[in-house]
Amino acid sequence: MDIVLLGLSLPRLQHLASALTQALGSVDQPAQIHIPKGTQGFAVPPAHARILLCASPLPDDIHSSWRQLLMSKGLPFQVIHGSSEELLRQCLHALLPAETASGLSRQALPVRWQGVCETCSDPDCELRLFSGLLQSR
Repeated sequence: MDIVLLGLSLPRLQHLASALTQALGSVDQPAQIHIPKGTQGFAVPPAHARILLCASPLPDDIHSSWRQLLMSKGLPFQVIHGSSEELLRQCLHALLPAETASGLSRQALPVRWQGVCETCSDPDCELRLFSGLLQSR
């Protein structure tokens, strides 16, 4: 798998690339990660390469100039938001199929209720309702 990482400072991208290589290797998905030095002289990656444009709230975030360049060249890319471990986790979710990303389970969607509360006496239903309310606090 060819991956192009863009949008952050070079040291942060190198750290992310190292963590990403290790995580992908643990699930038997070897990766070749490319980190361009800057927008000047950017070579268009192969068509099968995945371009991840990382955006974070930190001041060294330079994703807007990369976004302009990618859009002007008509290249497909995916924007990944987050910082540190969350950024790594979001990259893995973007790159791997859900069944391959073992141990990286996304938060389960709440069960949508479809009944009448006044006549329902299901204890599991009440547990889900009150647990959801407590977690949202």
